[in-house]
Amino acid sequence: MKTNHKINPLILAVTVLVLLANGLAHADNIYVSCYLDGTIAKLDSSGHKSTFASGLSKPTGLAFDSSGYLYVVDTDKIMKFDSSGNRSTFASGLNGPIGLAFDRSDNLYALYAGSYLGGTIEKFDSSGNATTFASGLNGPDGLAFDSSGYLYVGSFDSGTITKLDSSGNGTIFASGLNHPIGLAFDSSDNLYAASHYGGTITKFDSSGNGTTFASGLNYPQGLAFDSSGYLYVANFNGWTITKFDSSGNRTIFASGLSQPAYIATQVPEPATLLLLGLGAAVWFDSAHHRLRKKARN
Repeated sequence: MKTNHKINPLILAVTVLVLLANGLAHADNIYVSCYLDGTIAKLDSSGHKSTFASGLSKPTGLAFDSSGYLYVVDTDKIMKFDSSGNRSTFASGLNGPIGLAFDRSDNLYALYAGSYLGGTIEKFDSSGNATTFASGLNGPDGLAFDSSGYLYVGSFDSGTITKLDSSGNGTIFASGLNHPIGLAFDSSDNLYAASHYGGTITKFDSSGNGTTFASGLNYPQGLAFDSSGYLYVANFNGWTITKFDSSGNRTIFASGLSQPAYIATQVPEPATLLLLGLGAAVWFDSAHHRLRKKARN
């Protein structure tokens, strides 16, 4: 008796997607700018540390583009690194940028909190050409995009978080924070903000209602989520990275870092995973069709 087995491309796509997501979820590397010794540390999923880059001056903001290149603020310039740590200068002659973030079109945003361009955010295209995106901000020191493309900016001086639309128009999203610096969104579009002097992490829903997610941290600064939903926090004066689960339970993920400032994780985009899964489904279905045709002949 001959059995006809037909592969359903949709089921296969979902299966491949799940397998890819599970595999990549455990492959996240955490990148940390170490302000004091001028290095970028790379931490694997177990917290083991290696040096990804050295010889920098005072590295601060970090961000990955969609192609996997890491961008790093180093005093008056922005450096671009490939996956092997090879570097090039993306933009130079800048006046003290700090935080970095990419939008969905791979435009890079850099904020300035210093005296010359203080209170501004610049937008860089892929060639490093800059235009002013927003100005008049009060000591900005943290950037994060939500899933709808709005840019959120923490104000170190005023204790507020501003929400900016695609034209750079801003409204106050939250206030009453104690010098917010690090910002990060989870997969449900909840915003987490680190109060540097308060030692706390506040969790905000989409309406700006805040609750205390964690406290007792040592000058928290950079925040980032991995693909499994764990939150990583750089304790600038504690020289540690703290890892939190969704309930706020914590562990020390890494220690001995030289004033960790900002964090970046290379989290796979869901759309990218879906395309990979669908592509695999089409390939397998086509191959299966060819094999069946050959068997009939």
